[in-house]
Amino acid sequence: MMQPREKKGTDDMELVCPKCKYVEGADEDAHTSTEVQEKVEEVAVIDENSVALPKTDNECQKCHNKKAYWWLEQTRSADEAPTRFYRCTKCGNTWREYS
Repeated sequence: MMQPREKKGTDDMELVCPKCKYVEGADEDAHTSTEVQEKVEEVAVIDENSVALPKTDNECQKCHNKKAYWWLEQTRSADEAPTRFYRCTKCGNTWREYS
C-alpha cells in the first residue's frame, strides 16, 4: 500500500511504496487518511423452515403424507451401498431405507 510523504524541499505530496521504495506523484485529488475501511460482506438470511434437500414421493408411516425430503449417507463400509434417508415434509419424521 502506497504511503504519502512530503517531497523534499516542497509542500507537495508523493506516494511511496514501503517495500520497494517506488515513488509516484500524488494527484491534487489524492486524500490522505489513517482510517481503515472495513469490508462489509452481505450475509444471506435463510428462513429456519427452508430445507435445501430434494423431494420425492414416499409415504410417511407416521402421518401418511406423500412427500419427503431425501439424502444419501455412507453409514457402512465403503464397499457397501449407501443408506437413503427420508424426512417427511409435513411432520418431520425421519426414516431410512437400505439399498
